Amino acid sequence: MNRSPKRGNILLVFAVLAVMGLVCGCGGGNKGTSAGGPANFDEPPYEINFLYLVASEGANQGKVQEAVNALALKELNMKVKLIPMTFGAFFSQVPMMLAANEPLDLFPAMSYNFSTFIDAQYVVNMADYLDYAQDAIRILGDDAFTGYIGDFLIGFGQMKERAFPAGLVVRRDIFEELGYKVEDFSVTTDDYNSFNQITALFAKVKQKYPSMSCIDGTSIMGMQEMSYMDNLGSNFGVLENYGQTTTITNWYESEQYKRFCLIAREWFQKGYSSGDIAVNRDSGEIKMRAGNSFSFIANVKPNTDIEKLAQTSYETLVIPLGKVMKTTNAVNAGLYVIANASKNPAKAMQFLNWTFISGEFTDLINWGIKGEDWVETPDGMAAYPEGINAQNVGYHNDFGWIYPNQFVGHPWVGNPPDIWDQYRKYNAGLLVSKAFGFTFDSTPVANEEAQLYSVQEEYRYDLSFGAVEIENRLREFNKALYDAGLQRVMDEKQRQLNEWLAKK
Repeated sequence: MNRSPKRGNILLVFAVLAVMGLVCGCGGGNKGTSAGGPANFDEPPYEINFLYLVASEGANQGKVQEAVNALALKELNMKVKLIPMTFGAFFSQVPMMLAANEPLDLFPAMSYNFSTFIDAQYVVNMADYLDYAQDAIRILGDDAFTGYIGDFLIGFGQMKERAFPAGLVVRRDIFEELGYKVEDFSVTTDDYNSFNQITALFAKVKQKYPSMSCIDGTSIMGMQEMSYMDNLGSNFGVLENYGQTTTITNWYESEQYKRFCLIAREWFQKGYSSGDIAVNRDSGEIKMRAGNSFSFIANVKPNTDIEKLAQTSYETLVIPLGKVMKTTNAVNAGLYVIANASKNPAKAMQFLNWTFISGEFTDLINWGIKGEDWVETPDGMAAYPEGINAQNVGYHNDFGWIYPNQFVGHPWVGNPPDIWDQYRKYNAGLLVSKAFGFTFDSTPVANEEAQLYSVQEEYRYDLSFGAVEIENRLREFNKALYDAGLQRVMDEKQRQLNEWLAKK
């Protein structure tokens, strides 16, 4: 294969793999049997430099390094140098590492950097190495190919939820104290008056707990870029109506965005949202954990209530605030890519392929050393050993969503034992954007987008959270966007999308 397949040939590639028997049952991580190619134990081991995200560097990081290295030597004849990095360091350190051509084979790249990394020749075209990625392709299915920008396949995504619908996360104790059930709510963008159900809920919370913020955090409907439309990588030209159109429009001029601002304005004026919500940068989880916030808006999925319990220390429930849509961004927000600094991209691809089928590797980088940092429960879940908790554990990330394939690892205790099956069913039933698989190349309008981000930063917080009068401020916002080059960006998006649709 070893060349860049055109996007129109993707289905042919997949069909060939099927004929080869690769689109069948899940593979295992047995020594030398990966469909990424047999391991060659007669050559010196290749060392993989694998950068991955961690919650923090625990005391057992060195033990995890040793265990991963031993596992990869046994199964792939490869050594592994783990490069753990927190989110705080990631955004500043990775560009510097790439510019300096530091030793690096694989790392997660975020979508807003794709065009920049390709243009700077920091990353390898993975389309040239698909022969070594047959397990990953089988497991990801069509989602394996959403990382194409033209004929350049920048990377592979993760096995996780494929949509980011908006939901209101509420404190269960107060919610049920007021006599509510989630089934009482049917909030839909087909009828914006349905949001009055949330307004009425907030009124009761405020009456019972006058000093409590009914809603707080860093998100609101108008900030949920990946929940209500397909923004094709940025908010500057979108496909409205959950991506069920192919005409690029300005979302900030849409009736939907205006409605969201007006709803938020009512909540702000009635004192339901915190007074500093438009300038606050603490997450809803942090605000709720502090004890004086009833709810926040977040991207939700099947086990959000379990995740938020750990993050807020309160039992929570979720009220859906719209439909569930699958977009390219939902798959491509972060992709594993091969750095141009890799001395052997084929080996790097073979290693990445192996990470998709090795449950032992996944558990090591996510939960740490079995028996020390976690144990397996009788029902097949991961849990802290006796005497170990979040404060004294030697290694613990719970970052499965940003690792290649959390589905081959153990889910953490508290989740339903069938949580991975729930995710699969969830993904299978999504409303799919008409532009799914399309990735916008922003290079031709990079200067305009930079100016537009500055304009957006100036206006959208106050508007989205309802902290200002809406009508005049919204007109001023849109004028500033067009003055900064919005129309040129929209035209370029439409041109590229039309070409992609024609080839599709």
